[in-house]
Amino acid sequence: MQWIMPIGRSGRGNDGVTVVFAKGKLAILLLSALVVAYGLVGGSMDRVAARDASYQELSLFMAVVGRVQEDYVEKPVMKDALLGALHGMVEAVDSYSSYVPPESYQAYQARTEASPGIYISKRYGYAYVVAVVRGSPAEREGVRTGDLIESIDARKTTQMSRWEAQYMLQGAPGTEVKLRLIRGGRRPPTEVRLMREDPVPEKVKAEIAETGLGWLRIPSLKLGSAKQVRKGLRMLRSAEVKGILLDLRGVAEGEVVEAVEIAGLLLPKGSKVLTVRDRQDRSVVHATTADPLLADVPVVVLADGGTSGAAEILTAALKDQKVATVVGLKTDGRGSGQELFHLGDGSVLYLATKLYYRPSGSAIRKKKLKDSGISPDVRAPDEDFVSNFFLEKVSDDPDVELGVDFYKDLEEAVRKRQFQQGLDELRGRVAKKAA
Repeated sequence: MQWIMPIGRSGRGNDGVTVVFAKGKLAILLLSALVVAYGLVGGSMDRVAARDASYQELSLFMAVVGRVQEDYVEKPVMKDALLGALHGMVEAVDSYSSYVPPESYQAYQARTEASPGIYISKRYGYAYVVAVVRGSPAEREGVRTGDLIESIDARKTTQMSRWEAQYMLQGAPGTEVKLRLIRGGRRPPTEVRLMREDPVPEKVKAEIAETGLGWLRIPSLKLGSAKQVRKGLRMLRSAEVKGILLDLRGVAEGEVVEAVEIAGLLLPKGSKVLTVRDRQDRSVVHATTADPLLADVPVVVLADGGTSGAAEILTAALKDQKVATVVGLKTDGRGSGQELFHLGDGSVLYLATKLYYRPSGSAIRKKKLKDSGISPDVRAPDEDFVSNFFLEKVSDDPDVELGVDFYKDLEEAVRKRQFQQGLDELRGRVAKKAA
């Protein structure tokens, strides 16, 4: 397809769509960049050319560009405008996908892994806290799942990709990063200063929660996690536990292969764990390949909004295969795999190219955010618990800022309630099985 763009004040295309053309080479660059990005998101350039609707959307975009350049009250910085458009387009299709301009990509390649311990996505234009690492500076300062990050070191997160925001959090050990957080309720944003620390790998924990009931805490699903889980399950099996409380709260890091292997320790041989499907509807089914380490043992999974990605795959597999019930809160709803595309100008595009489907056939990530994720069988805590906590602890004055201790106490109260309700559910399942 040949693109012909007259340079002038305005024009009307053959399709009847009025287009306002900007002046000079910048307009051509704007259109070219958008066409390339559009093609990557929506398919090849041939597909874009074949669809009148797509062409009209590009024409509409150029009409807006022209109007902004010509009539905005101040002279706009069109490079920034284009960057914002690219961020918005990519984030609109997937909150974990990112467009990263070349200068940012090069700058952050040298960043170290020291961080305050926060995993993020993008929601409502802002960086969104998906999960907080246990024992991290962020947890110590009361940062919680669900917090919106308005700015990182005074840079607004609405003007950066998810990838950039994640890397801005990282830096040299011992350095400080300043965050401005937007939280629930009609309260002013909260400013927190967090130290960056080298990550300390947290190991899988296996303990006896009470007589006959085991607790298995999996902090992440990084490569090698399944071996630790196997060791923990063997310990619990030797203790002859009658039920297992599997704690996946706040697990936002990990690999699909680890989720599949861990599922195989609890599911019958040949059980479907997930289906990976791409845009062409090509599917790869992942199933367990060996006999389980622990069979026919009631399991309760503790999950929350920080349970994301591979941890959601594991949660869904155990739930859909009727091995476990889920107690806690709805999971994050990531449910997609991203690939890295290097673009001609040195920029990169992290783009979701595959979706993860549960054994039930339902996608973990839906088109609407509210429909994504895995809903718990038992909500914990309920809405009344959180409301009552606020009523007991919070002043009636909306201008009073809630301190770090409030959010730390809230998080601790929520976690204790979830743990207790998880044990209650597990006791009931064990008793039902024994009856």
